[in-house]
Amino acid sequence: MTKKTTLNADNLRAGYSMQEIVKSVSCSFTAGTFTGIIGPNGSGKTTLLRAFSRVLPSSGILELDGKPVAGFTPAELGMALGFVPQDEARPFSYTVMQVVLMARYARTSRFASLTPADYARCNAVLEETGIVHLKDQSIRALSGGEWQRVLIARALAQDTKVLLLDEPTSHLDLSHQSDALALMKGLAGTGSTIIGVFHDLNLAALYCDRLIMIKDGTLVADGTPAEVLTPEKIREVYGAEVVTARHPATGRTFLMPLSSRSCKTPARQGAPLRVLVVSGGGSGADLLHLLAGRGYDLSAGILATTDTDYGVAQALGIPSIPILPFSQITAHSLEKLRGMVARADRIILPAHPVSAGNLPVLFVLRETGAAKVIVHLPEGREFASYDFAKGVAAAAMTDLCSAGASCTSTYDGILAFLEQSDNNIPPQSE
Repeated sequence: MTKKTTLNADNLRAGYSMQEIVKSVSCSFTAGTFTGIIGPNGSGKTTLLRAFSRVLPSSGILELDGKPVAGFTPAELGMALGFVPQDEARPFSYTVMQVVLMARYARTSRFASLTPADYARCNAVLEETGIVHLKDQSIRALSGGEWQRVLIARALAQDTKVLLLDEPTSHLDLSHQSDALALMKGLAGTGSTIIGVFHDLNLAALYCDRLIMIKDGTLVADGTPAEVLTPEKIREVYGAEVVTARHPATGRTFLMPLSSRSCKTPARQGAPLRVLVVSGGGSGADLLHLLAGRGYDLSAGILATTDTDYGVAQALGIPSIPILPFSQITAHSLEKLRGMVARADRIILPAHPVSAGNLPVLFVLRETGAAKVIVHLPEGREFASYDFAKGVAAAAMTDLCSAGASCTSTYDGILAFLEQSDNNIPPQSE
């Protein structure tokens, strides 16, 4: 069954005084969805949300349940649409319960009193937002995060079909961010239309079904988080370089920023040193950034396509040998690795978890390139802590060091070994 459109905007324009901020935006929202509005600072995210809520006048078409929003009375709009601002003034010493109860007056007749059902509903939303213990507290005594949860609770108490959120987690700590957004996602699952402005792109990607990206007041992307949060689109809209990967628990897209230094290759004297980084499980990500910034001719080894290291290598244009996650390394992939080992001037092996699946990689290094290997073992760690192959992996790494590999516990040590090779000075272990 096709979901019903609850909010529709066509050629919507809005702004302040004589300045137009939102310029001809067209989009619609259906019941049972959680949509995030994203974009850089000053792009018009909050202006668009305020236009939806009628807090800010707008031109163009804006409809709620097929009816022009301009035709709703304040009471009708209060029963159909809830709004959570980033913050709100607290001029009076109301209690938390008094503020939340205000949401119920739109549902009563002009001179009627609130009912026990109204009080029960408000107690329920205080429980849902984790602030029932504050219900008799003055709102002036609350922290910013507590006050934000009161504003969320007040909006929930309206029991509206559409809920608009202006950066609802900006004052919340990590735990309460998760609780609040899980609550919103649950509401969408029961048929509500949730629309929120987000500054944190990873939070938006984790909880939203759909993202709308705007820049300079215009819509530039609309789709699932995976469709919208691409390195190309982030570069175009935010001017930032990122790597995308899949969240290990949810499978959803998340972003990792790259420093601008990592994306610039300084000039070097002569041919750059050819450096192969054999890593996994995210152990090589920072190192690839660092070495790319120093202009080395980099390659990466065998990497699963879901590995963070693979995403970094892709973003920096570093060749690697991709394999499917949780698959056996083929003889063909190992032969490619041997070719990389033969071509490399130095090989860096950041210590990382080794099981039976990736154990053959260590054997290749031990057999064909030990003298060129730099092992990075962080201080305080032992090879055994990375061994998931019943002692075989730790033994192989120990053998590498015995066969002539250089060992260091720091990135500075790695750079020192590389500089020695760059200057044709025979490397010596620390």
